[in-house]
Amino acid sequence: MKSYPPKFKKSTGTKQGKTNFNRRPVENRLPPTLNSMIELLKRSDIKLNKEQTHQLWTFHNLLRARNTDQELTRIIGFEPIIIKHYVDSMIVGKFLELPSPIVDVGTGAGFPGIPLKIRYPHLKITLAEPRPKRIAFLKEVIHTLKLRNIEIFEHKIVSRSFRTPMKAVITRALETIDKTMLRTSGCLEVGGRLIFLKGPAVDPEISAVRKRFGEYFKLISDKKYQLPHTGHSRRLVIYEKLKNFESENESKNEESEDSFSESN
Repeated sequence: MKSYPPKFKKSTGTKQGKTNFNRRPVENRLPPTLNSMIELLKRSDIKLNKEQTHQLWTFHNLLRARNTDQELTRIIGFEPIIIKHYVDSMIVGKFLELPSPIVDVGTGAGFPGIPLKIRYPHLKITLAEPRPKRIAFLKEVIHTLKLRNIEIFEHKIVSRSFRTPMKAVITRALETIDKTMLRTSGCLEVGGRLIFLKGPAVDPEISAVRKRFGEYFKLISDKKYQLPHTGHSRRLVIYEKLKNFESENESKNEESEDSFSESN
């Protein structure tokens, strides 16, 4: 039997109240009900009103119904979906006041954009997603939930394809920070925010940005946190745009703005 270094060992979920969803006995898991979702949100200090709760539950049921081939999300367990998708998306609002308008780059099945729109309905959000099946799903969600001031950009975002002025860019499980900086250089305003929902091992990306784009972006926040009652460590990394890229630099790097992660 192989042995693994300590950092790769899975927690049993019994220490310090932390939960490993995949290792919990079936009898200890919450049933996939509306009340269970409400309970999990409360544990994470996320409070929704009646309408917002109904919208999130409707979104959840649509996600489960349309995910028969797992092309929307590879996370399929009830509690993992609530925590790793909905809580992980919405918890960012506890740490900063989200600017508007904001573009969610590589939103996939709507993360973090849809949960953020539900929790903060005043936000004007653009969901950027090029894959047809996910576009169709997002359109159904927006129509069914009757969401306003939200639209879909049905293409890959690169510096020359999307130039609508934005106060902020947000992205989760997409690509390295520097690639997102390049692909959003045509839309993010000077003084705007780049908001990255990242895992804990993001230091090499931060170092690369400092060397490559130090004159264009300033790191203004690097917050370490855990998803409540779990062992999942996260990093919220926020940059402020100091000035626009020079046109020749933008053109030179256009070809590197070409990959979307399949992580969602």
